[in-house]
Amino acid sequence: MSVAKGKYHIWTVGCQMNQADSQRVASILDSLGWEESPTMDAANLVVLNTCSVREQPEKRAHGQLSLLRHAKEQRDDLLVAMMGCMIGNQRTIDDLKRRYPAVDLFFKVESADILPEFLEKRWTPMAGEGCVDMGDLYEPPVTSLTSTLPVLPMPSRPAAPMQITPRPAARDLHYPGAAEHVAQTRGPTAWLPVILGCNKVCSYCIVPSRRGVERSRPMDELLTEARELVGQGARELTLLGQTVEAYGLDLPAGSGDLGDLMERLSEIDGLERIRFMTSYPRHMTDKIIKQMAALPKVCEHVNIPVQHGDDAVLARMRRGYTIGEYRQLIAKLRAWWPGVSLSTDVIVGFCGETNEEFQRLLDLLEEVRFDVVHVAAYSPRPGTLSNKWEDDVPLAVKKARLHAVEEVQERIAREINAAYVGRVEEVLVESRQHSSGQWQWRGRDRANKLVFFPAVKPEVDGAASASRERDQSAGAVTAVATPPWVHANVRPGDLVRVKIEQASAWSLRGAPALE
Repeated sequence: MSVAKGKYHIWTVGCQMNQADSQRVASILDSLGWEESPTMDAANLVVLNTCSVREQPEKRAHGQLSLLRHAKEQRDDLLVAMMGCMIGNQRTIDDLKRRYPAVDLFFKVESADILPEFLEKRWTPMAGEGCVDMGDLYEPPVTSLTSTLPVLPMPSRPAAPMQITPRPAARDLHYPGAAEHVAQTRGPTAWLPVILGCNKVCSYCIVPSRRGVERSRPMDELLTEARELVGQGARELTLLGQTVEAYGLDLPAGSGDLGDLMERLSEIDGLERIRFMTSYPRHMTDKIIKQMAALPKVCEHVNIPVQHGDDAVLARMRRGYTIGEYRQLIAKLRAWWPGVSLSTDVIVGFCGETNEEFQRLLDLLEEVRFDVVHVAAYSPRPGTLSNKWEDDVPLAVKKARLHAVEEVQERIAREINAAYVGRVEEVLVESRQHSSGQWQWRGRDRANKLVFFPAVKPEVDGAASASRERDQSAGAVTAVATPPWVHANVRPGDLVRVKIEQASAWSLRGAPALE
């Protein structure tokens, strides 16, 4: 298929899965010969990858949509596409169409293969008006996730009415995988989505209705893609899923679980590190924990959201476990996996949260002593069960409780990180950046601690090298050849032994260790 060439820009908010989805879409557009633009202003196609998990990112998306509506009034060479968790059921899409007729295409990442045909039909200097859904272009065949979609012919029938009928529980769409569009790695680290969707019924969460039920990608497909990513230069892969340990539960018996997948990935030459997120307590079995602890390439870090420290709040959240069960899991992790670091997510101000319930959350943080705590104030999300309940914790109280969690965690993190001073940590170098008048390398150790150590200013002039430097610092999703400004044999992707000299609550600083 011959697709006209243009420039694209992908705007992304939300979780790591959204970032991975954006990289996947970028790889499709790259394969069509489109060029990435660093700004929306210079792009012919703007893709908004949205998030509905909390109110603030959704507000940001609406702000971008308003700006793009005005931009399209001034330009006849601009297309707008929208994906991500704001693309829900038919009612949600119909509402978005009414509010934002400037959007030309609504799609989910599983149907990203529609982009070549969409661009063939729509990208011309005089683009037509009105949105297009995947149903307008072709009728997707029912396929299994174990297969890949063939190149589809243009339909002979007239275009269908503008509509989309998501079937989140059906395997009629697949994740664009290794056989077609491997997301090109943009540096030494890469995302590898292994399971899509979520089967949980947490009362506050919109993800299951937006991303559908859990669908594991076949292990052979994942291994093929992992080899491709490592071949492109990735030295660390992060396995992604809303509930990552649920990997394999929906596949035929004997297909393997997350631990089995990690064992197979560990056999790939050139892959140095394996990470994974996000964990759900009841899916983290003894077998999986022991497998991960025994695999040298699996990094000693677990992100395992607890969400609250009180059983009554967890019951209202419908999390499916008690604090006692969570404590037992943490004890197993620390006993069977020495040196493991822990991060978690918590929500304050959930419906009906009392002072006593909130205090039990603070008590849990003091007891477990997580390395990192991601905290958010509860905001009702339309379409969730808790949206029907009274949001009875005042905003001022939510903010005070959020700050209280931040203060407790900052102290704990500072104390934990102080113990790293004097130690030598293996750091995977990710990028070079300029901060506070100094050049420094940026990377992470195996426990996922952010580590900085000195670098030398690039010795390359010109706009191109400056652009490369910004890409390295910002983590931009642009394929860049090995930069010519590496110094003292250090470059992104290197594993460097760094002696830690300073520690804060958020990062470590040091210098390359003398051998």
